[in-house]
Amino acid sequence: MTPAPVRPGGARTDGVRPPVRFAQGRLTAVENRRVAMPSAASPIQVVQGLEAIIDAAAGVLAEQSLTATLRGMARALGEIVPFTDLAIYEADHRARVLVPVFALGRYVDETLADRPPFDASIGGSVVRSREMAHLELPDVGLSAYTIPDTPLDEPEALVVVPLVVGDDVIGTLSVWRVGGERPSFTVDEAQLIRRFATLAALAYANAQQRELLREQALTDALTGLANRRSFHERLHAELGRAGREDRDVALILFDVDDFKTINDRHGHPAGDAALCGFAAILRDEARVSDIVCRFGGEEFAVLLPNASVADATRYAVRVLLATRGSGLRPDGEPLTASAGVAGSIADTADAPELLRIADDRLLIAKATGKARVESGRTAVAGAA
Repeated sequence: MTPAPVRPGGARTDGVRPPVRFAQGRLTAVENRRVAMPSAASPIQVVQGLEAIIDAAAGVLAEQSLTATLRGMARALGEIVPFTDLAIYEADHRARVLVPVFALGRYVDETLADRPPFDASIGGSVVRSREMAHLELPDVGLSAYTIPDTPLDEPEALVVVPLVVGDDVIGTLSVWRVGGERPSFTVDEAQLIRRFATLAALAYANAQQRELLREQALTDALTGLANRRSFHERLHAELGRAGREDRDVALILFDVDDFKTINDRHGHPAGDAALCGFAAILRDEARVSDIVCRFGGEEFAVLLPNASVADATRYAVRVLLATRGSGLRPDGEPLTASAGVAGSIADTADAPELLRIADDRLLIAKATGKARVESGRTAVAGAA
């Protein structure tokens, strides 16, 4: 979270531009727009700005997602102190770099691709000192760090403030004013940004915590796959999307054969290892768009958007073959699994009914010899 100014005759220094990162892994949402050069705030506007910070607190803190929180922070600050560019960075203390998580303005791609180091950038010095940096040209500080591929001759003013929660600096907020003969932020404006950053830090930390709790609520702790709750959410969402776009969705239910014998003979740690290994096979064989879930116990589900029953059957056979050759059973015997396949076009687009059909076919596969895939058309002995 640090804006980047331009050094005299040099490229934009320190800062980041517009993506938003979550998790999920991290998410990116980019906003790129040009803004007219704003005028400095008047004394009356400063007083109103202090009041606006208080008013903004409730709205920003109430945002339900990290993305909405970041957008709300930018919107609220823009109403208090006009700016042309803004960037929010997260501090990676282990790698000692700033990671851009949100920005808007110009040169977004260049800023987001950059990782200003703690020891050689304006934002990094703010993290280390925990003090605000208020800079404008000419200032030798602006030439200390340069973002590649940004203009060399654009006058800028920059305010970078630390985002502090408790005793920790979690990132920086960078705000630029670009354009005109000598852009600047007044001392009062810089202090408003600093005070706003106190709110922004709390809002960002709260949003991160909500995202983490949501991710944990939707993730299986053992395998790291999506859990049953997440599966049902995605099943309804994918079927709805398939209906709107007139495309197919396939569902596969897998069950690890004779799993209880692993726990009984070799202990639960061995059973857990077998489940994690099977989960890894499901992920490895899946496409990026496929949704792999642990449904419960030794049962797993895979949603395949834009895939037919035939496509899903081929995937299931690959999984069963890989499982047999995996060596996941501690007794040296091959681990096998059974699968039931159903499709939204071939069978039904109703979520509960689609799940029931796949489950019925899984039971048929288990009852007719295990280590096989049942699709309602032909049964395939995928592990023979």
